[in-house]
Amino acid sequence: MEINDYLTHWDKALHGGLYPTDYEQYLTLNRFRFDRIYKTFSTSLEFNQLLDKIHQKSTWIIVTEPWCGDAAQNVPVLLRIIEQLPGASYSLELRDQGSLIDRYLTHGKRSIPKVIVRDENHEDIFTWGPRPKTLQKRVDQLSITAMEKKELHSHIHSFYAKNKGQEVMEEITELVRQRMVKS
Repeated sequence: MEINDYLTHWDKALHGGLYPTDYEQYLTLNRFRFDRIYKTFSTSLEFNQLLDKIHQKSTWIIVTEPWCGDAAQNVPVLLRIIEQLPGASYSLELRDQGSLIDRYLTHGKRSIPKVIVRDENHEDIFTWGPRPKTLQKRVDQLSITAMEKKELHSHIHSFYAKNKGQEVMEEITELVRQRMVKS
């Protein structure tokens, strides 16, 4: 699905019944975050300077869900990146509706968002996700301490508030440079 279909699905979810009750509590705040980031995020100069060096078509598959806090923070950044790429298309796939996630686990878990970038022959160019590497390392460390989920979420969203998508931008820029730019 494309962004409008995803947002329509999200709107339906806000009215209840699509997700377990314990997930529904995240939908409104996540929608606010998603909309704010999508409205305000711009790609970096470094990334923009790569655009004329990309000569291959790509399909970006983003596995996501509206209830996921990491997705609310990262998917709008990823969409803004994709919108700038020549020859790029994308689809948003819901993790819980038969997506590819089981082939792209993170530490054995179905963590999202997960980005799978493919070439014209449907071969993987690269994958990314579910969150920037420095944040993932921190989450791995904090998870060992058996921290309360609410406190862990607070740490995660504090990182995103300070970082404003810059590490996602840097990591994707480097992957694009390594895997998609032809000299």
